[in-house]
Amino acid sequence: MTIDEIKKESGALLFNVRRSIRYHDRRRAFFDRLHQCTSGLTILLAGSVLFDVARPGDTPCWMTLIAVIAALLSVWDMVVGYAKYSNLHNTLKNRFSALEIDMMAVNDTPETLKKHQVERLRIEQDEPPIYRALDLLCRNEQMIAMGYKKPEDEKWFSKVGLLQKLTSQLFHWKNISQTKQ
Repeated sequence: MTIDEIKKESGALLFNVRRSIRYHDRRRAFFDRLHQCTSGLTILLAGSVLFDVARPGDTPCWMTLIAVIAALLSVWDMVVGYAKYSNLHNTLKNRFSALEIDMMAVNDTPETLKKHQVERLRIEQDEPPIYRALDLLCRNEQMIAMGYKKPEDEKWFSKVGLLQKLTSQLFHWKNISQTKQ
């Protein structure tokens, strides 16, 4: 393997590691927001029920319904485990960040490239299935961070539709391609 080939492979690996850092940071933030929203709604709904129950007289059935909704939201958060997923993605982000630091700290040689590729595979082994549209959005962000400008370099950017962008955290969207054809 020539030095240019090693540098090219190492550069591609570094790009993918940085994209993965962005991806896991976005997934962590998504689960943090879900947990915060669910907790906030639960507190608001439960608080309004408690306030109404404290009044003399019968509790209206719509208040009972709100209490049930609050309980279901709380149970959903515990069962799905938003905090658990947030922690998983934070751990994966930190592992990719450590790999990036290791890559930046050494010179590119066939041995270090192989070591970094193996470490990336170890990290990916612990990853849940990838949300493809989100991954492509992170790829586009990384391209911009590297100095590519969308209008001039449009052929290098992935095309992600509005619906796919809006639902990138919810659906896997396996049918979208990496670059515009």
